[in-house]
Amino acid sequence: MSYDVFFQGFLAGESSGQGSAQMRDALAPHVITSTGSTLHIRYGDGAADIFISEDGMMANHISGRDPWQLLVTGAQAANWVILPLDRPVCLTAPDQRDDLPDELADNVVFVASGDDLLRVVTGG
Repeated sequence: MSYDVFFQGFLAGESSGQGSAQMRDALAPHVITSTGSTLHIRYGDGAADIFISEDGMMANHISGRDPWQLLVTGAQAANWVILPLDRPVCLTAPDQRDDLPDELADNVVFVASGDDLLRVVTGG
């Protein structure tokens, strides 16, 4: 699926600027190729392209179901929310809502698994 999914941490309505080390740790065993901030991962039945920076990440070209779980696991470790385009903000921990910018705080859901995230992204 060539869908862009963004990941970012927030603190008091601003970017937390943290979490990339934890996300990189979660992804590291599954990296097939790496060029600086661009990673190609393979996990279980699928793969994804990852563009990671110090304060966030974008994933796209996500295939299969298994990579969605890896992305949620990494977001939980990084304390990041997941921001699929034109979909609700996906909290990976219940207390994250308090730190979101006001414009993001109204349309949120909690995702605990890759299946939860996939349902949000596909509208299912």
